[in-house]
Amino acid sequence: MRLKSLSTAFFALGLFVGGAASMGLLIGFEPARLPAALLNVAAYKLTFLASLGLLAAGAVLARYARRVETSLEQRGEVPGAGTVPGQIGATQDPDAFVQVSRIREKDRV
Repeated sequence: MRLKSLSTAFFALGLFVGGAASMGLLIGFEPARLPAALLNVAAYKLTFLASLGLLAAGAVLARYARRVETSLEQRGEVPGAGTVPGQIGATQDPDAFVQVSRIREKDRV
């Protein structure tokens, strides 16, 4: 329930900020007239927000990749699924060993 209220707060804050920016455009507020130090702070804030957006996008993509990998494992379409775990030799791919281990120990991975 906390995540739902937090998401509602973020939506409300986003709506407020968007409304304030729209009102600023309508009344003709010009940020260029602000002091340079304040503009520098705003530029850093935008840079940090962009960084957080990129981190969030990376987390979403990693979660999606794990979900796809899990669905492939459940369907049995993992390369190297017929190999014997525990035997890594010149003919066996180490990645196949890891994938087979993940299939057998889903809770530990």
